Amino acid sequence: MSKFDQPQQEPLFIAIKNDDPAMLRAHAQASATIDHFRDHLTRTVNGFRCAKLKFRDPDESDRLGEDRFLYLWLTSVHYHVVEQVFSGTFFEVPEELRKWHEVGERLAFEAEDIFDWMVLEDGHLHGGFTMRVAREALEPSERSKYDEYVGVTVYEPLPGQASGKP
Repeated sequence: MSKFDQPQQEPLFIAIKNDDPAMLRAHAQASATIDHFRDHLTRTVNGFRCAKLKFRDPDESDRLGEDRFLYLWLTSVHYHVVEQVFSGTFFEVPEELRKWHEVGERLAFEAEDIFDWMVLEDGHLHGGFTMRVAREALEPSERSKYDEYVGVTVYEPLPGQASGKP
């Protein structure tokens, strides 16, 4: 049985090293295409609009004597044109950050804070650079279950790509 088939009590994370070359490329691509994200936000009515942010884990950082980070998706992302800032809502918060954040909390953030972005409309994924890396790290037999778990039926081409390969 796949972990994607089981009900989850806590957020389901797929661990990939922060210095993984594919993950670093995904972050660079996401950062370079923030304007595409803004465009999607201004015209997307239905669907999920999410941004992945990097959060410092203060307790673990203090314990280890070096900065440790967690990456979380915020949903219901909106771009505030006048303020030139984004905002999004926590839909899941791991134990490590519950002293500082809670589910349902809205957070404002800048474009440079975005580690990844995605818009999911009727199963069509736009962006989702790190999601594609995580998917590729799975066993081939798990990929369709992952797609179902995250709600993706079509991986739209990334900005600057000709095909929609994940």
